Amino acid sequence: GLSRLFGQEQTRANTQNVVGSYGYIAPEYLYRGEISTQSDIYSLGLLIIETTTGEKNQPNQNEPSARDFIENVRQNWTDGRIASRYSMLKANDLQEIKVCIKIGLECVQIDRKKRPSIENIVKRLEGRCAN
Repeated sequence: GLSRLFGQEQTRANTQNVVGSYGYIAPEYLYRGEISTQSDIYSLGLLIIETTTGEKNQPNQNEPSARDFIENVRQNWTDGRIASRYSMLKANDLQEIKVCIKIGLECVQIDRKKRPSIENIVKRLEGRCAN
């Protein structure tokens, strides 16, 4: 991700030249030029959501952020929708889908301080901690 440009002790920076794929750029970077390790978590969250739901974030010139896509997932990917979309799956597998969507949505919080750490995400995806 973009945060690989940091030194070992650096955790955030500001820039005037925003680069990256629209729709996957964290809002604090897109609108204020602030980049941090949590900016990469935001992008990861979008990829987790896309992979889990099978839906693609489609940003446009009028709205380069993923706001509409994220809101659609929050509103429409309810327990009932997940169960009907994946009706052939067992309860355990459905729970894993729900966990992935939940993790993805936590990763795309507007407040970067509320986003989980990569360590927390990995543990949860591996099923090593409570969700």
